[in-house]
Amino acid sequence: MTLPPGTTIAGYRIEEKLGAGGMGTVYRAAHRSLPRHDALKILSAELSHDEQFRSRFVREADLAATLDHPNIVTVYDRGETSDGQLWIAMQYVQGTDADREQTAGHMTPQRAVHIVTEVAAALDYAHGRGIIHRDVKPANFLLAAESDRVLLADFGIARALNEAAGLTQDGTVLASVAFAAPETLAGDPHAVGPRADIYSLGCSLFRLLSGYAPFSGGLAGMAAAHLLQPPPLLTDRAPHLPEALNPILVRVMAKDPADRYSSAGEFAAAVAAALDVPAGASARSARVPDDPAPSEASTYPDARFSGPQSGRSRPGVAARSRRRWLRPILLMAIVAVVAAAGVLWWWPDRTPEAVYRPQTFDTAHGSITLTSAPSTVAVVGPGDADAVFALGAHPAVAVAAGGILPGWLQAKDTTGTHVLGFLDTAAVSAAHPDVIIASGAIDDATYTKLTAIAPTITEPKALRPQDWTWPERLKWVGRILGKQQSADELIALSDSQLADIRNANTAAFKNKSATAITLTDFGVGQVLTPSNTADYLTALGFVYNQDLRRVATDTSGLRPLANPEKLYQIESDVLLVIRTDKAAGGGGFSGLPKQLVAYHGTIVVADDPNIVAALDDPGGVLATQYLNENLAPQLAAALQ
Repeated sequence: MTLPPGTTIAGYRIEEKLGAGGMGTVYRAAHRSLPRHDALKILSAELSHDEQFRSRFVREADLAATLDHPNIVTVYDRGETSDGQLWIAMQYVQGTDADREQTAGHMTPQRAVHIVTEVAAALDYAHGRGIIHRDVKPANFLLAAESDRVLLADFGIARALNEAAGLTQDGTVLASVAFAAPETLAGDPHAVGPRADIYSLGCSLFRLLSGYAPFSGGLAGMAAAHLLQPPPLLTDRAPHLPEALNPILVRVMAKDPADRYSSAGEFAAAVAAALDVPAGASARSARVPDDPAPSEASTYPDARFSGPQSGRSRPGVAARSRRRWLRPILLMAIVAVVAAAGVLWWWPDRTPEAVYRPQTFDTAHGSITLTSAPSTVAVVGPGDADAVFALGAHPAVAVAAGGILPGWLQAKDTTGTHVLGFLDTAAVSAAHPDVIIASGAIDDATYTKLTAIAPTITEPKALRPQDWTWPERLKWVGRILGKQQSADELIALSDSQLADIRNANTAAFKNKSATAITLTDFGVGQVLTPSNTADYLTALGFVYNQDLRRVATDTSGLRPLANPEKLYQIESDVLLVIRTDKAAGGGGFSGLPKQLVAYHGTIVVADDPNIVAALDDPGGVLATQYLNENLAPQLAAALQ
């Protein structure tokens, strides 16, 4: 559950949520006594209550705290909350990270070299003290907003995770697979040394320079490629870069650690020499300006930055015929485990989409053809904002209840989307969109007004309302934006996360009957199936009340309860009460209908506005992630 601003943890006062992932949530927090801000990472309850992880986390946090280097995020303190959740306080770096900067298009080769050189210095310092990072990736390269400083974050946590998982016992790989070295994926902890970090640094540079991870194809495909395929040529993905970079990246990504560079600094120096970047060159001057980018010729005036040369040959690295961790039988087992494991640590990199090709959308209001990817988008239908933000785009204007985006979308809104409380065509027109996404039901008159502004794409033609689920909407919006592959990956990731929650709570959730009702100041409603709420509960393993299936007379996913006196007669193990009445707040039972006193099952109250919004139709991938972090733990705690 996300902690609200003002919450105090171990003397730190929470001010803002910075991010969340499978390990836990990071907040900006006011120091308990000093006039400064720290980054407070609160690890998930699942990890915190794992005895193996706890002991290893303490050891690794203590080791990380001994690192004193200008390019390493300083660890200040660690401990646990009153309910046993582990936390670690670290240096707060105001700015962004290298992955976000690259995705935003603000990464030149000179900037990438500066970042990698700084990270290399951090790694060589740590390696000299016998400490391996084990999760080197662009998202862990923090970029200070007010200087050229680059800091490497998350030392030690990946090691604690890996050792607690018992890699050699079950083959589970807890790492960012897109950047993981072959020996890391092979699961032999004795084979993982400093050159595994150097391999990952090479993969990271490949992405910063080209926009691509070296290998693609999903978790299993990426793992198999790291183990079996030769390193790709950088200039196949980024033909404007010099050929001299190819042998450097092939060497750093050699399958055998002995064939790689002996230090991260040696690798960074080779890259700088190939790009003719002077040591210590200012990185701020190398950032892409906010103005439209000049042509390649002016950006890269040197002839070495020209297109691919003829007669290229793939650089070679001597291969060793016998590698203990590269035996065919072991490889097949590893790939199978990677494909099946539900607890793989996911790095949410998406392979860049193919070139946008003209496509026609057959909508409920006619056919629309797009010839290029839209650059300025307006989203006016229910669930459209969730889909667009999830795909990494930023709508110029969006419609949301009350004119306010839900909290989980506000966290994604880094460009200041103009949010409307209702569909105001004049405000939409003022945003000058080149495409309007309106994948909800709109009348012909409104559609006519919107199409006068820009091409407007509504829901697909002849689609039944019950089939218009958030995954289908995400795929549809993915097509519009030219990000269909990313949409498919997000859906697969969401399915995997739900499977993890379901498997972790089998005893609490599996085959338990569930019913959801809404409680407002105007009465009680029964949530029908299919609906976003019913679908989410079913995805967790519950069996939703089949007496509440939609019928022809139902116009929405909600049916008013004609006789509230019979509330106690609902036959379900779990009753989810979604409250927006005036007495709602804090998850309490005060103000519930008196008939529920006699209810025989477990009552769970959901009255946090963001949870209520996430449960509402039509849902979305980001809404589902919010429910996974906030509602699923609440259900599990109530049923244990």
